[in-house]
Amino acid sequence: MNNILSKSFHTIRARILLSTISLIVIISTIITSISYIVVSSNLQQTLIQTSETKLSFLCSSIDSNINGIKGFIRSCQISSKIRNFALEEENGSNSIKREAHDFVMETYTSNASLPSQLIRLVVIGKSRSDIIQVVESPYSTIAVSADAILSLPYFETLHSNPGEVLTGMLMDPFFTTKQVPMIPFVHPIGHPHKAGEIGYIFTEMSPTVITGPIHNYLSETDSHFFFRIGDLQYQYMDNTLVPHTNQFELIEDLSELALSNDTIIHKVRNSNGVGTSIMITRPLDTDGWYVTESLDETVLSKIIFRTFLLIALIILAASSFIGIMLSLFLSKTVNVPVKKLQERMKRIENGDFERDPSTEWEHELGEIGKNINDLSENVQSLMHQRIEDERQKKDYEYKMLQSQINPHFLYNTLNSIKWMATIQNAPGIAEMTTSLSRLLKDISKGTTNLVNIKHEISLLNDYFTIQQYRYGGTITLHYTIEEEALTSCNILNFTLQPIVENAIFHGIGPKGSAGTIEIHIYQDENTDIHIDVTDDGVGMDSDMADHLIDNELQTESSFFKEIGISNVHKRLQYEFGAKYGLSVASKLGEFTTVSILLPFQINNSD
Repeated sequence: MNNILSKSFHTIRARILLSTISLIVIISTIITSISYIVVSSNLQQTLIQTSETKLSFLCSSIDSNINGIKGFIRSCQISSKIRNFALEEENGSNSIKREAHDFVMETYTSNASLPSQLIRLVVIGKSRSDIIQVVESPYSTIAVSADAILSLPYFETLHSNPGEVLTGMLMDPFFTTKQVPMIPFVHPIGHPHKAGEIGYIFTEMSPTVITGPIHNYLSETDSHFFFRIGDLQYQYMDNTLVPHTNQFELIEDLSELALSNDTIIHKVRNSNGVGTSIMITRPLDTDGWYVTESLDETVLSKIIFRTFLLIALIILAASSFIGIMLSLFLSKTVNVPVKKLQERMKRIENGDFERDPSTEWEHELGEIGKNINDLSENVQSLMHQRIEDERQKKDYEYKMLQSQINPHFLYNTLNSIKWMATIQNAPGIAEMTTSLSRLLKDISKGTTNLVNIKHEISLLNDYFTIQQYRYGGTITLHYTIEEEALTSCNILNFTLQPIVENAIFHGIGPKGSAGTIEIHIYQDENTDIHIDVTDDGVGMDSDMADHLIDNELQTESSFFKEIGISNVHKRLQYEFGAKYGLSVASKLGEFTTVSILLPFQINNSD
């Protein structure tokens, strides 16, 4: 029993399952820990910033209400009809007052929100005691007059600060049946043609301008709202603003968490001395007016805990689900296929190479099964094909026709020897014969060997000696070797000879006059070896130079069959890499340069 359990534990499926479950537990623990840290440290910031964003919308709604009232007042200030009323004496034409009253009422009724936001608006002219009043019927009273308004104890304060509220929220002095809170304003009516005032606009704004948006904003009772006018502070309670005189003890300034530079965030101790709160304050467009939302940190802690608990439950549920599904998945997609593959390998081991389609599933293990089937069918043919490919490649890259000497060349050479023997008794015959014998000796050694550049130059000199006699000494060969040590570097045997042969027969020969071949050997900054073979022959156009390496044509005068520049280029790339080989530069009627690029490899052979 213990052996069975031990064997089951050591299966791939069991190891994967155990490793995955362990990894899930570890990841779940890490995620839960990180979540707790992140939630506890960042969720408060997120909630604060969310509240700040919502508070910004609240302030925008309040500003919109106030701006509607201010727009109404501004329309009255600049109206020519209102100005005519303020300028006219009281015993003047009634039509002026009627036109001014009609204008005020038309403007008032055109804004549907004004009746709920404006308690009363009174237009007063300095030169008359009568007034124009806009007031909702619940607040209408005969006690309102120009003298009554001008005699209010706070009138001069408001008049000295037009558009500002330094008195805070007061009770309507003209409505005595009950207390009606209002926020008073005084705006001057300017003279149309010169500096000075000709009247006043006295306004009583309803607190619903502020309490209405707050009431619509509240979705739960976790937050408390405060409204501040200058140094006066009010608390929102039951859809009203109640004076609030308690001071909060500042604990920490958290304004760096704010999304806007205008927002002030303070952590304070509650007025009852128990617990702390986060106070988020946003300014309104009206100077000195602020709205503050108070978030109880006890409530924030509950939200954080609920959020963390939800995350932990989600992680636990996800981990359990993943573990169960993974177990079922591994059983179906890993355990069964692995067993079948093991059986297939056993059959191959016993010599059964027949294809087994049942191991070719539509997943990665099926690909393995298909590859095993392919291998079992093709292993012998692939081996033979590989050997044949390598042989053909080697023959193609290193093929050199040293097995046959061009009969035309032998004919020309023998004719030259015969000609020299006939007309002169000179050592040239011996020199040509010696050079030819050395060439034949090198050919018999094969062409796949690496030799040093010095050996390749010696072989080229033997070949060039024969060509000099053949051309009657009209061609010359010069070497420029910047460092003698470079001649010890590796080069493939029979690399220079085909290039020089090409220079003689395709460059200098067609020119019909004497010619020179320059060979320059040097090393670049990357330590690679350059060998430039330059002839002063007929040259070629750029198209022919660009295609010479790939499309070189053999000539009848070639010393070795099929040993041309393209073959030399391919041999060099095969031996040293794609970076190396030949390049051609030429100018028609002037020169041709074939450049050989070789790696710096020392060859100490002689």
